[in-house]
Amino acid sequence: MATKKQMERKKKAREAKAKSRVESRRHKMSLVTKEHLKGEKLNHKFRNKIVPFVKDPEKKKVMEEVEKKKSLKKLERNMQILKALEDEYEQNKKQKALVNERLESEGHLTLKEKIQALETKARGSLEGIAGESGQIDLTAP
Repeated sequence: MATKKQMERKKKAREAKAKSRVESRRHKMSLVTKEHLKGEKLNHKFRNKIVPFVKDPEKKKVMEEVEKKKSLKKLERNMQILKALEDEYEQNKKQKALVNERLESEGHLTLKEKIQALETKARGSLEGIAGESGQIDLTAP
């Protein structure tokens, strides 16, 4: 027959198991509600703007023209940003190709050799002790 201590241990084990089940359910529910709220925020952010109801056709045309101008300005700005990013990408690509070509002309063919060559050049460009150790002392005047 089970003693009182054994019965108490079993009772505590059942309570702990039930508690862990409840906590896991709560956790799952909170994840679902968080995802739902996240979706609601996105829907709210990207919803269509409420357009005021205008009966006068002239005012309506003016409002539509203003909206078109705003959207065109945004599109032009985005195009400028994209063009600048594209130019920057092309410059970086050309620069990498030139560095790679220069390293190959110096006789460094594998990636390891190229990396080591670049490291030695970078260390050589540092001054004094920093060039030997590879570390820069920022506290020095």
